[in-house]
Amino acid sequence: MRISHLIISIMAVSGFMLSCGESKFEVNGEVSGGDGKSLILEKSDFGGMWVAVDSTRIGKGGKFAIGGDAPASPEVYRLSLGDKFIYLPIDSIESLTLTTTADGFGHTYTLSGTQQAELMAAFESEILGLQNPDSVTLANFKKSVFSKYIKDGEGSILSYYVLTKIYDGKPLYNPSDPQDLKYYSAVATQFENYRPNDPHGKMVKEVSLAAMKKRNTEQGKQNIYEADEIKVIDISLPDTDNKTVRLSDIVGKGKPVVVIFSMMLDSQAPAFNRELARIYNNHQGRVEFYQISFDTGQYEWREAAKNLPWINVLDPNGTASTALLDYNVGSLPAVFLYNSAGELVSRPESLKDLESKL
Repeated sequence: MRISHLIISIMAVSGFMLSCGESKFEVNGEVSGGDGKSLILEKSDFGGMWVAVDSTRIGKGGKFAIGGDAPASPEVYRLSLGDKFIYLPIDSIESLTLTTTADGFGHTYTLSGTQQAELMAAFESEILGLQNPDSVTLANFKKSVFSKYIKDGEGSILSYYVLTKIYDGKPLYNPSDPQDLKYYSAVATQFENYRPNDPHGKMVKEVSLAAMKKRNTEQGKQNIYEADEIKVIDISLPDTDNKTVRLSDIVGKGKPVVVIFSMMLDSQAPAFNRELARIYNNHQGRVEFYQISFDTGQYEWREAAKNLPWINVLDPNGTASTALLDYNVGSLPAVFLYNSAGELVSRPESLKDLESKL
């Protein structure tokens, strides 16, 4: 009996120690006038659904405390009071403080504890004040929001939340809109640079690439460039010696120019570059190559590119590059051909297609 009691006691203590060791976050504060009402903490998923993770009754004087297990990566949660909501950015072990009223819940409140929480509350206040904007007002609003809440986000959950916010029943930032797509690309690059394993970043990147591909299909990849002769769409970027090289400086100088969009550090890059080298050597002296990479590791890119015999430049903006938008690039690698007169005449479908056109 004593042994059994000892085993049970050890198991109980072990369970207690395990539960104490689990990472938790908490939201506490006051909902004035909400005494006795039910407050629910919900977590979002990637399917647009909200799942309850905890609930509590607001106590005397509006006091409450609610929380849950710390997420593996930053997540968006919300507090629900009836059909009113307050959104929360949660990153690991945090304690947030909320002060509001039952009547003003979701509209008038203060949220503190982290900078992300304060910024999210400020953003929510701004978007609540946006009433029936015309297209110019809305465009200026989105530009301002990007500058305040996304530009320096470094792959934050706030950047993801703002980018995917629904306003008036529609996405505030619509990836099918070329002007909004650049914001998606910027956030995708942030996540690649600062949180490469965060699933939110992967989702944003997938949406960005899908939108680019869709736009290419709708506009017609070949017709864009072959219906009319187009002069150079210029690009100006640093090469492996950190010297700026302009595409317009080599286009129209009597030789065809091949513009290559790629990722030098992609697993398929060595084979792709070997085939490029074969084509380049077959036409050596009669063609120029201008290869643009969108890698985030500058040192690794330079090491991989420095021995290639043609011009290699790096776009530090990654997938947020305006060059990708200007050339309607939806997937990498992609190749474009300027003729010897400096006219953009073709978008070869493959390197074999490129070789036949050269």
